[in-house]
Amino acid sequence: MSAVPTSPELQAEPPVARIDPSIRLIEQAMADLVGLAAVICEAPFATLTIPGVHIAWSRLAGRIDAAAVPDHRAFDELAVRGADLFEVPNVALDERFKGQRAASAPPAVGCYAGAPLVAADGQSFGLLAVIDSIPRQLKPYQSAALLALARQAATQFAMSKELILARAIAASAPVAFYHSDMHGNITYANPEYRRVFGLRPDQSIDDWSMGVHPEDVVRMRSSWAEFCRRPRPMRFDYRTVPSGGAVRFLAEQVVAADGVGGFVGTISDFTDLVAARSDLVQSRTLVEAIIANLPVALLACDAAGLITRHNNAAAELFSIPGTARSGLETPEHYLPAAKVYRADGATPLSPAEHPLARALGGEVIRDLELVIVPQGATARTTLSNARRLAGPDGQTLGAVLIVQDVTERKLADLELERVHKQLLAASRQAGMAEIATNVLHNVGNVLNSVNVSASLLVERINNPKSSGLARVASLLEDHTADLGAFISNDERGRYLPAYLAQLADQLQTDKRVALEELASLRENIEHIKDTVNMQQSYAKLCGVTETVAVAALVEDGLRMNAGALARHGITLRREIAEVPPITIDKHKVLQILVNLVRNAKYACDESGRSDKTMTIRVEGDEERVRISVADNGIGIRAENMSRLFTHGFTTRASGHGFGLHSGALTARELGGSLTACSDGPGCGATFTLELPREPRLP
Repeated sequence: MSAVPTSPELQAEPPVARIDPSIRLIEQAMADLVGLAAVICEAPFATLTIPGVHIAWSRLAGRIDAAAVPDHRAFDELAVRGADLFEVPNVALDERFKGQRAASAPPAVGCYAGAPLVAADGQSFGLLAVIDSIPRQLKPYQSAALLALARQAATQFAMSKELILARAIAASAPVAFYHSDMHGNITYANPEYRRVFGLRPDQSIDDWSMGVHPEDVVRMRSSWAEFCRRPRPMRFDYRTVPSGGAVRFLAEQVVAADGVGGFVGTISDFTDLVAARSDLVQSRTLVEAIIANLPVALLACDAAGLITRHNNAAAELFSIPGTARSGLETPEHYLPAAKVYRADGATPLSPAEHPLARALGGEVIRDLELVIVPQGATARTTLSNARRLAGPDGQTLGAVLIVQDVTERKLADLELERVHKQLLAASRQAGMAEIATNVLHNVGNVLNSVNVSASLLVERINNPKSSGLARVASLLEDHTADLGAFISNDERGRYLPAYLAQLADQLQTDKRVALEELASLRENIEHIKDTVNMQQSYAKLCGVTETVAVAALVEDGLRMNAGALARHGITLRREIAEVPPITIDKHKVLQILVNLVRNAKYACDESGRSDKTMTIRVEGDEERVRISVADNGIGIRAENMSRLFTHGFTTRASGHGFGLHSGALTARELGGSLTACSDGPGCGATFTLELPREPRLP
């Protein structure tokens, strides 16, 4: 018969804690059970096998080394698999063990009896066995005793595990605890207890008061004395200051011990909780102070819409009664007394339209303009923002409303708009004055020519060559009867034909000169008329958009400056590309162009150059048009580039610093832009007006 395989039940160690060899009393108790089994069963050997523990006993020598016991592993393998006594009275006659080393090798096993150690769940985890070299049968009382001792060993093992676990928990627990008897005497304290009170290993646990805070020690000694006189469940709160340590806050709870006499006390360190609570109080105080003094009104309501929280600004804006500001009143007393209107300031806001009500419905309110009239105060323009407050499961907890008083900002915006309109009006008037000045310059130049022509005509009329014609007529009248003889024989008569021929030529010359001067005069008058009509047409069409050719618009601007450019000897270059017409307020564009050309003229004139040149460039695409006015004048310093379009900035002594600022505003109003670039002093400058082809939508 083959050998019985080694049992995994006896080889593998279960996940439960094994008996700690350091616990000598428990191990000695187990050894006593093994020795008792050997005595009762009258066996020379007895063994106890548990995972991690193997105790061998000799009736003659007491506890011995396990190697001195006959080899009984084959029997153990079978015995541990059952729940009752396993007995082999005569090993030599048992067929299961023939050929086994245990039956033949000295010291040989003659008989064997094993009682399994059964756990509470019914599983066998060890074995108590007796072995004899002589074959024999155990007596009934011996069999019963062996089973009883096995049960006792199993109980001892279970209790040892619980004791080991309890001691491990006590040793590693982060909470200090102790046990006292009914008289208040401490019978046990875990290591954390010593650490909490700063007790050295050689100190008694009764020295706990030495670690208590000086301000608490008298009170704690008195409380513990009271407990000792009349033990009962109690709670103590105090501080400790272990030697060299920081102050700790402790909470001690003493309750009746369950299952044993006396009391069990636990000591919890809640220092971190105290610190966190202090930080929380500070943070809450800070947040409440910030909210209370916010410059915006803050209101909060519960899910039913009742106002539950507000700050000082809200109390003032919504006229919340002063008694409610202390936070001592019920939510019903927080009902605002101020009147709330829509943005028009005349339509009252219904309860359903209130931002808090809308927020409770799930709507997010952003920058809602409302007019609020506090009791006894003027109307305030406000912007409201509100949203629903939701719990972790999405349930509505309430809503919060933040209201910003923008009355001053609104008034400032209105004032800014008014000033802006005044600025635009002044800009338009300045532009019209600029145009009128240029028109007057051009008209003045033409009037000079008109004056010259009129003077020539007056001079010829006042000094006519035909003044002797009256004398000729008088002579002819005197010699009517002998007109032929007078012309033929009289010396004066002989000169008449030549004189009349010369007079005819002179009259023809005077006529031609007069006609030429009259034509020039008429042409100059027409030019004056055209110039005035053009200026009047721009003035009448102010604010009206129309589709115009860019080149024609540029030429109109140049024509208004033609006289000034000519007087200052500035060469004008045109680089005008073919671009689509634009739809725009051409009067505003002309204002900008006239100012840019005028500035370029001054820049060229102040440079002192002999080759003063101005270049007008037009280019664009399907969406935008760019008109550039470039000059080779004095240029612009780098530090002035960012200030060019600032109101009041100018580099000319006679300048007012208004033209470029107005031009930039007008360009932006038209949906375009006005920019400048220059490489520095002496390098000239280029101003570019960019305009959209179509008017900007409002």
